Amino acid sequence: MSLILATLPMLLLVLAGYTLRVTGTIPPAQWAGIDTLAFRLLIPAMLVHSIAEANLAEVAAGPFVPALLMVLALMGAAAFALRAFWPGLSDPSFTTLFQIGTRWNAFIALTAAQQFAGPEALTWLAVAMAVTIVVINLANIAVLGIWGRPPEGAPRGPAGMLRVVLTNPLVQASVIGLVLNLTGLGLPDFLAVTLDLAGRAALSVGLLCVGAGLMPRRLFSASAPMWAGLALRPVLAPSLFLAIGWGFGLAPAAMLAGALVFLVPAAANGYIVARQMGGDAELYAAILTWQTLLCLPLLPLLAALVL
Repeated sequence: MSLILATLPMLLLVLAGYTLRVTGTIPPAQWAGIDTLAFRLLIPAMLVHSIAEANLAEVAAGPFVPALLMVLALMGAAAFALRAFWPGLSDPSFTTLFQIGTRWNAFIALTAAQQFAGPEALTWLAVAMAVTIVVINLANIAVLGIWGRPPEGAPRGPAGMLRVVLTNPLVQASVIGLVLNLTGLGLPDFLAVTLDLAGRAALSVGLLCVGAGLMPRRLFSASAPMWAGLALRPVLAPSLFLAIGWGFGLAPAAMLAGALVFLVPAAANGYIVARQMGGDAELYAAILTWQTLLCLPLLPLLAALVL
């Protein structure tokens, strides 16, 4: 019961975000600014603080990172298998299934980690973000660059793709945090406190944005590719990580953090990337809506299983 109650604040914040949008209390046009605030300031601040202060030696020496990368590779391979054996699957829909299987929503994962396991799980999750964000962005932009149908003016070629990755605030924050950690420079106390305060705001603001982005009408956009996307995540991806994690003997907090990476919905920015680079953006939105609703009741079940 306590694990279910731990999910309730997350659900209430998601519902609050949805209510604020549909009632017009916060006009739709203003949510873009709130999204930008979370994406460009709050989450990067939390990343820099968490990675700079993390004990990376312990993580690097263990199987946590290899397990994450193995499952990401398997999810990418699953998307390519669908493309190879599904004659009716269009290239834009394939790119969306690839994105859905590999991208993950840090807002929900970070809040769940904090609720269920506290600072230890947050540290593992910050390391997961540092390791996977660059890899995921490079892989998805490459797939969209090859199989997407980008509109005129969208980034093209290796240079354009690389520019999109390098200007991603989450990539930049991960690199800064890693440099501070690995060089031993660390953070001065006043800056650590500042980033910590901003990072705390990231969790609540992020969940409000998730709620504001929910579109119930998309729940009725059922299609075979949509069901395929839901099979990839939240069914196949977390199951693979749990199996590999148990085989590696991961600690409970590490197991929870890694499983959250693959249980939570895909990142909302994948919808924007799909629109900009010729993916199937409407399919992405439909799958994302279902994933968001399905993951919330699954979170306490996951915590009960691994903790």
